[in-house]
Amino acid sequence: MADWSIWKTLEDWRSKRHELDPIFARAGVAPELESLANRLATDLRRAPPTKPLLSGDIDRDDKEMAGYYEAYYRHFDESLYKAETLVRMPWVPEAAPTGRAVLAEVERIRKEMRTHPGTHPPFEPLDQLIQQYIRLDDPDLSIPADLMNARRQQLIDVAGYPLTVQHAIKDPYDDSVPPLSSEEFRTQLHEKMRQYLEQDWLHCRVVTQWYISLALDAALARKKRDATDDERIRAMLKRRWPTLSVVLPELEHIDQVWYLLLSMGAIASLIMEIWWLAIPLIIWLNLSVGGHRRERKEMEARRAQLASRAQSLKTVRDRFSHNQLTLERIAPMLRQLDEKGEYFDDHVFALLNLHQFSV
Repeated sequence: MADWSIWKTLEDWRSKRHELDPIFARAGVAPELESLANRLATDLRRAPPTKPLLSGDIDRDDKEMAGYYEAYYRHFDESLYKAETLVRMPWVPEAAPTGRAVLAEVERIRKEMRTHPGTHPPFEPLDQLIQQYIRLDDPDLSIPADLMNARRQQLIDVAGYPLTVQHAIKDPYDDSVPPLSSEEFRTQLHEKMRQYLEQDWLHCRVVTQWYISLALDAALARKKRDATDDERIRAMLKRRWPTLSVVLPELEHIDQVWYLLLSMGAIASLIMEIWWLAIPLIIWLNLSVGGHRRERKEMEARRAQLASRAQSLKTVRDRFSHNQLTLERIAPMLRQLDEKGEYFDDHVFALLNLHQFSV
């Protein structure tokens, strides 16, 4: 996939999911608008219906002319309706004043055609307004030249971020994205989510689904990591046997050194028959063995609990990726699976809230 590009991937998704059309349009990417404008220009140049021949019968001629006037109006009104449809489609918000000018011109043309049946005013001003609307070159508007480029870059960097991560995961030689289970990736993901939440024009169910899927993948990776990391599981225990590793967790193998010293002290005390020291040391060592066995059992129970929750999370992730769960239904499930907020933070639920009441 040497020729892979995020923009091409986004366009492929747009061709499959038309919910993405509005955010592309707000970034100035809407080929269908240009096609519609070209068809509209062609329609406006079509020849009108032929005027009927008069027979001399006043009643009959009046009916024929009334039908002709109505057909003449409908002939061009269809094109005017297309013009209204065009400016009501998603497009760059800054072009809205030009869109209102198009609607005003359409209304003026209709009034002229009703006032003067069988004729129409010139369509050139309307065509010019539509072209200015599409090209964003209305002289009355001051749209920055780099605005569209900036939005397209945001489309790539923010909306396309989940797709970039998915591609990086599939490519074993791509190290542009940190491991999903790392804190670095979690920080990066939260930053992208924050940017997505701040850009209202990017909000779209499809993009939100991408981010939630990525959050589920990251949470699943962290749960699997936690289930296999003894140090993390040990840190989760509420009660631990008092050892030096509790006080000095940064020192590796400190417990082994400590118990070795205690054992040597107990042996030396026995040899020298210092019973008041040997007996407490032996009792403490035996209690420590029991304490560590209990701690190991608690760790295994905690590991099994993490593995079970990881399996439940995987089930939810799979159902969500297969569109069996909606954004509205998955929120309470995530809260239930992560009661302490270790894997899903406020950013995730803020994304879900974007679409809780949308139709």
